[in-house]
Amino acid sequence: MPKFRPDLADIPVYVPGRTPEQIRRDHGLDSVIKLASNECPYEPFAPVVEAVARAAAGANRYPDDDSRALREALGEFLDIESSQLWLGGGSSELIHTTALAVGGPGTSAVYATPSFVLYRIASAVALAKAIEVPLDSEDRLDLDAMLAAIRPDTTVVYVCNPNNPTGTHVSAERLAAFVHAVPDHVLIVVDEAYQELATAEDFASAVPLALGRDNLVVARTFSKVYGLAGLRAGYLVGSAATLAELRRIQLPFSVSTLAQVAACEAIKHQDLVVARIEANRIGRQLITEDLGRRGLKVADSQTNFVFVRLPMAPADCFQALQERGVIVRDMGEGVRITVGTEQENQRLLDAFDEVLA
Repeated sequence: MPKFRPDLADIPVYVPGRTPEQIRRDHGLDSVIKLASNECPYEPFAPVVEAVARAAAGANRYPDDDSRALREALGEFLDIESSQLWLGGGSSELIHTTALAVGGPGTSAVYATPSFVLYRIASAVALAKAIEVPLDSEDRLDLDAMLAAIRPDTTVVYVCNPNNPTGTHVSAERLAAFVHAVPDHVLIVVDEAYQELATAEDFASAVPLALGRDNLVVARTFSKVYGLAGLRAGYLVGSAATLAELRRIQLPFSVSTLAQVAACEAIKHQDLVVARIEANRIGRQLITEDLGRRGLKVADSQTNFVFVRLPMAPADCFQALQERGVIVRDMGEGVRITVGTEQENQRLLDAFDEVLA
């Protein structure tokens, strides 16, 4: 056997959910709905599909490693300089690369728990000591506790806002106070994978803050509201100097030509984005209120999913729903449910009635 890193077995492995086809086959079901991976339930916009189809003929060539057209389009859309953008194969790749760039033996990383599992994985891969800070009693990030957890050896702090898996958010005022209080030598990564879907009046993006500081970057993705999860495109916003340093260890050609073309086209259709945000808000409200009426505790979500605490073991609920053709995500402390189409949401609620009975 080859000799591997001695800590390899201690690094958490991201485990994706099972596919609908697997569940359908295992349980003899006619149909299965997947509400587990926070995917957009709708296909990419029709003009995006057409643009990708046209670009597919050029897939024999390497993509533009600088993603110039996409950076310029995004810069114009966000009203920032293209040099303040860094593209990657989804925001996950950028977070992973960032962890490697600022981590190493003798460093530590601060993040909330439960939060996006990649922070734990990336910290372990980067050989950084993980400092996990529990959420507060409302399932929100405890920014005061996270600030207090920062040590002299801390090089990065991850702030998922809105948070995954709870869907909760922290206000713009609280986030700004936290950012200004973090020591200058600590990189703050604000993960805004779900920011387009947030409708709370006190929520605001951290992008304006990032443009004025060299220790703050904001991560975003095209996987959610734009429906491009299968193409892998994301970006970081921050100071040009900081992004240039972080990018040093990124693998070349990490954003495919098709992903670049799709993202460029997708941002042109903000009217369709607005319609999806509204459909998600309606579905999220329906699930939250209906499960609440069933006596379940549902976190205050600002995303395309809801986090539910149950009167039974989450694993048992997960299995019972799965047997009824509804795939959700078992998060240990509860289940996370992605907002689906109107029909999928109703099927979820009907299945919950059977499970709770």
